[in-house]
Amino acid sequence: MTAEGPGKWRHLHSTPTHFSQEQDTSSNEIVDLTNADPCDYPQAEPRQIYHEDVSESDEADTIEWNPEDDLGGADVDDTVILTLKYVNNEGATQSIELHEEPVQDLHLPSSSADGLPSLHVPSILEAQVQTAVQPQDLPSSSTRQLFVSASAASSADLEDIRHASIHRIKVVKDLLAVFMDSSIVHSTLKMDFVNEKAIDDAGVSREVYTAFWEQFLEQCEGETERVPRLRPDFGEAEWQAVGRIWVKGLLDHGVIPVRLSKAFIVACIYGTDSIDGDILLTSFLNFLAPVERSVVERALQGTMEEGDEEDLLDLFTSMGSHFLPTKENMETAIETMAHKAIIQEPKYIIDCFSTPMALVQPNLPDKERVLSLYETKKATGKRVCQLLETTKLVLSQREQTTFNHLQRYVKNADQTKAEKILRFCTGSSVICVEKILVTFNAEIGLNRRPVAHTCGATLEVPCTYSSYPEFRTEFDNILSSSYFEMDIL
Repeated sequence: MTAEGPGKWRHLHSTPTHFSQEQDTSSNEIVDLTNADPCDYPQAEPRQIYHEDVSESDEADTIEWNPEDDLGGADVDDTVILTLKYVNNEGATQSIELHEEPVQDLHLPSSSADGLPSLHVPSILEAQVQTAVQPQDLPSSSTRQLFVSASAASSADLEDIRHASIHRIKVVKDLLAVFMDSSIVHSTLKMDFVNEKAIDDAGVSREVYTAFWEQFLEQCEGETERVPRLRPDFGEAEWQAVGRIWVKGLLDHGVIPVRLSKAFIVACIYGTDSIDGDILLTSFLNFLAPVERSVVERALQGTMEEGDEEDLLDLFTSMGSHFLPTKENMETAIETMAHKAIIQEPKYIIDCFSTPMALVQPNLPDKERVLSLYETKKATGKRVCQLLETTKLVLSQREQTTFNHLQRYVKNADQTKAEKILRFCTGSSVICVEKILVTFNAEIGLNRRPVAHTCGATLEVPCTYSSYPEFRTEFDNILSSSYFEMDIL
């Protein structure tokens, strides 16, 4: 392709070429000259083009085109000459010399039944201008178009992928810094731990969210269920960032902190007016220490024992009340105390959480769905055991024995140990996978140890244990270390 200009518009000449009648007349190929020099085409290998029968009398025909007829006689000063050459199957050469102006549509009238094959040529003047040349007098079966465009279609928007490197020892600070940007909720987030060799394919992200909530909840009040409290280093932006972390972990990986009070979360999503007495009392009992919980339960049932009044008075005093209510007013007083501890005192935090948590309402349309989510996410020995599944349909005797040891170990685990097993296998202490795949190896000596691949939720277990106590001891030692490191094996 050559370009010359400026100059006047000239005629477009087409030298007719003989085509064979014996070849297929139904094919119509686009000859793409985008990245090639047309001057080289006579030496190129012949390519399949559209074939038509041309009589001998047509050989002298010349297509003459005066563009001023189409443009109403308008003067055109800036032109570009496009010289296009191609070769048909029989070696004949056909050239097009086109003086082009970047107009929107040009129509090429033709007195001959022989049309030009369709060509795709990029514009060298206007990147976004598309020029179509249409032979108007040809029958519909012989119609061709010449497109001049730098881009046939607009490129799709690139997906917003963000990467974050997190220090395990300060995961709260690092993750809060990432989520200070409100747009992060709508982005694809890939994370890794500093100085740990791991590629995030869900497993690393689950571990990051789990580590964050583990450290964050240490600064919250309560026991089984905890409630955030105002902190001097946290303002509105920080609390909203915490809310985004809750939302992002749930939407992307199904990770939520089940130790964060259910009543508190319901208030964040649906408002404080949505809290009823049952949800409030249940969360409050889990908020209390075991001894205090037992005293409050007996007070609600009217079965208080000797010494319970003193313990109950201590509880009321710590909540701001300095006297015991009567038996008739006991339930109302306890509900008031619960509302103060779980709703009133963290009200500012609830208001901050409510903005990002509005994003999960389509997934959690009512508070019953939230309560059900808490129940299904909670890890127990039996539930984790039901996730175990071997990758092989038929196991050897040693593999089957080891798998039986694993099932027995997991099924008898309490909630704390079940959460550790689940985190070891998946990166999360709550149930967020459909199954945990179990594979086996024959490692012995110092190399013998269970290995977990959290991204694929796969547990690799040696099948060389001589007894269940030996298996239990080795697994206990791994879980009790409380040391986690993401690595590529």
